[in-house]
Amino acid sequence: MHLSQRPWPAKIAAMMLLLAFPAITAATETKAFLYVVETVDLNGSSLRLIVPVEEPGLVNSSVSLRPAKAFAALRARSPDAYGNSNLRLDSATKATLVVDTKADADLVVSETFWTLAAMGVNELTAPPFIQNKVSVSDLSYGAHVILLSLLDLLAFNKRADIPEQAFVMVSGTPVPATTVARGIATGAKKLGGAKLRERIAKAVSSKSMRTRMSVIRALAKASVRKTYKLKVGLLVPALKDTKLEIRSMALDACIAAGVKGSRPVLSGLEQIVRNDPDTDLKLRAVKALSKAGVNKFNDLLQAEKLRTGTATEALKAVDVLSKSKQVKIAAPALIGALTHRDSSVQNSALKGLVAMKQWDLLHKALPQDNINNETKEQIARTLAEKGADLAREESLKYLIEKGSVDGAIYAAQAYGKLGSMAASPLLIAALKHESAQVREACANSLALIKDERALMPLADAAQTNRRDEDYMMRAAETILKTLSLSQVKRFAKSKNVTIRQMAIRSLAGFAQGSRPNPSVVALLMEALKDTESSIKRAAVYALSDIKDDGIARDLSKLAADPDKKIKIRVAHALSNATGRYSGAGKILQQMTKDRDMDVRVSAIDGIAMRRYEPAFNKLLGMVNYPKPKIQRAVFNALLALRKPENAQALRLKFRRGMSVRSSAVRKVCIKALGQNTVIADIDALRQASFDRSSDVKKAAIKVLGDSALPEAMEVLALWFADADMKVREMALDNFGKLKVDGEWTHKRKRYLNDFVGTPGQPKGLISKAKKMM
Repeated sequence: MHLSQRPWPAKIAAMMLLLAFPAITAATETKAFLYVVETVDLNGSSLRLIVPVEEPGLVNSSVSLRPAKAFAALRARSPDAYGNSNLRLDSATKATLVVDTKADADLVVSETFWTLAAMGVNELTAPPFIQNKVSVSDLSYGAHVILLSLLDLLAFNKRADIPEQAFVMVSGTPVPATTVARGIATGAKKLGGAKLRERIAKAVSSKSMRTRMSVIRALAKASVRKTYKLKVGLLVPALKDTKLEIRSMALDACIAAGVKGSRPVLSGLEQIVRNDPDTDLKLRAVKALSKAGVNKFNDLLQAEKLRTGTATEALKAVDVLSKSKQVKIAAPALIGALTHRDSSVQNSALKGLVAMKQWDLLHKALPQDNINNETKEQIARTLAEKGADLAREESLKYLIEKGSVDGAIYAAQAYGKLGSMAASPLLIAALKHESAQVREACANSLALIKDERALMPLADAAQTNRRDEDYMMRAAETILKTLSLSQVKRFAKSKNVTIRQMAIRSLAGFAQGSRPNPSVVALLMEALKDTESSIKRAAVYALSDIKDDGIARDLSKLAADPDKKIKIRVAHALSNATGRYSGAGKILQQMTKDRDMDVRVSAIDGIAMRRYEPAFNKLLGMVNYPKPKIQRAVFNALLALRKPENAQALRLKFRRGMSVRSSAVRKVCIKALGQNTVIADIDALRQASFDRSSDVKKAAIKVLGDSALPEAMEVLALWFADADMKVREMALDNFGKLKVDGEWTHKRKRYLNDFVGTPGQPKGLISKAKKMM
């Protein structure tokens, strides 16, 4: 607007300038004013309007410098509102206002416009906030007392409250505010009512947040709607506003006005329910729709029960929400239920989210502090299997760093299957985990990934916890085998004893085949002379894995070495020697007298592998040895040495072996009795029913079923009430395989009736048993 060419009637213009803007009068000779936004009370209505305030610092400024100094003074008065806004004076009468994106643009433009206009700047631009030249009708703040903006009228509940001297700019002309208010209410053409209503409607979609909020606040009041005959439908655009604050205010205004019967508003509320990102706003819209008689979203009202209801009500709410088609509300509500005080509600909510495949929401929930660790672990495991790449990575990271022992093991194994070297740092860090099981799982996974960077950490871990040494060594050995021979030889000369030990152990992999690599064998034989016991042991370990009779003969010289681990590997080498090395069996038999039990077991296992018959009588005398570990090895060796001429005598031994309270011993004996099973074996097989191992029970059940002996029914019936349902079912299936006649038919039916009558018997098994009757 050009103040020098304003189209107002002279009388009104003069009145406005005298009352509202004293600085434009002759008073400018002695006083200088800024025009700023202040709160003004007009007949009980509080309005934010432009008012003049004296600024003494401007009086002595030259005319050319005064606009810049005035703007600086305005910015100093309200630094937060102005931010980094700047003013550029293009000429004595033109200026460009650059409004900071974080500034209160409505206030900055209004204050600058009126302050500069009073100093002769009659053309102001403020792109991009206002596209063209700034005019009075562009301003969001009216002027005290004379000039109000159109929206300022809506602050008055009644037209009678509007000051008589107030004016509103309409099409560039000041019109009495009461006349404008009547035009809005009546829509009269003479008063331009239709255009005024249109301006109010457009204001709801204005770029100015203050303007939008002014209309919404007004429409929230019944008195304003009645005074100006405004419809609630005007609020529809605000229900889709980009700012949550505006959408929330618009929803409150709709609820206050009542939405029943207004199709546009009801449609707008439904759009909020379907598309709005804010869960709370969605629920408020659902309540408003329900109150207006729209019931299709009522299942979402259950979300309130999750916060306020009892555990029983919350469980029911979870069930309803899990089946809701309005996933955008139901799913966030279920996420909220993950923090419910009742664990059953938490578990049900998680199951619902999994059924709804809400992987992204679960991913966002994983870092939340108010979700307990147990639930987080379940979320992480689910995402590790179902989530996107990032969710899987973060879930596995959570499990290995913060999860339980089982969770960390799961993550370590998952990393191993993925085979990604990116996981190596996490696995390496977890080699220091307090759980030995986790450390072992991490070592195994590092072996699968085969990352050379893990060698030193594996060596450190082996040194830190000696009980971890074996699997740390195995993992390192696997990694070293993927390297070149020259690389491994270099590691074999490392100053780090553990690295050297690992490298030497892995050299066996480079010497396999019909003709072992001479350079590798030579290096290992040289390592046998090392004064460091761990290096000597590593050399024996590697050499024992090379299937070569000459090497086995050399190692046999260490059969009486004081190091038990060396002797165990010697037994291993002798076990694998060919038949051409006839002395291997004799040495193994001598080693069965060793003072160390593990050495004796290795020697006996070697005899079994070589089927060394001269040891038969010696082994026969060891069947009653008090250590189950020795007994398992003895029975296994006797089974390997069984021949037609000793089979019957051994069968008696195997029957007695079933009385040994060792699952490992019983497994061997069951295997032996499974060949040509006779009635006399059945009573011995009965002992398997007392074993804790389901594998032992299943092995005995199979032997009894394959025996085709009707007498086996009695023993199989012992497992009809076993705690393990798989054992129970296997016993029933093998019972059904037995063909019987005569008096056995009645016994068979009695056993099946007992099975059917067993309390807690699964329906599927009962049905299967009835078909056998």
